[in-house]
Amino acid sequence: MKKRLLFWLFLLLFILHQWSQKILGLHFPFFDSYLDPFLSMPIIWFIWQWERQRLLGISGPIPVVELLLGTLFWILFFEIGFPLIRSGFVGDWWDVPAYLLGTAVFYLINEFWGTDTVS
Repeated sequence: MKKRLLFWLFLLLFILHQWSQKILGLHFPFFDSYLDPFLSMPIIWFIWQWERQRLLGISGPIPVVELLLGTLFWILFFEIGFPLIRSGFVGDWWDVPAYLLGTAVFYLINEFWGTDTVS
């Protein structure tokens, strides 16, 4: 239950931040730069954990190696891939600590509250 609440909180913060930037035109430089990469990782990992458990039947925590390799994939995708295919995107290597911190938060949530799904 606590993990479900955290998932929805991360998702709500992500959506509110996008809305405040794109619709309301509010800008908070630090959050505009690093909040999305930070929040995206727990959201992605919660969804992946749900898929592993519900669709693939794999119980238990996501292995640390999988978390690290997956985070590396998303870093490369967002910081290199997007800028290559969309002119409006610019890679920012300072986002890397935010991605890693978001993954660390997800890992610590699972360590503290277990690996039950968010559904």
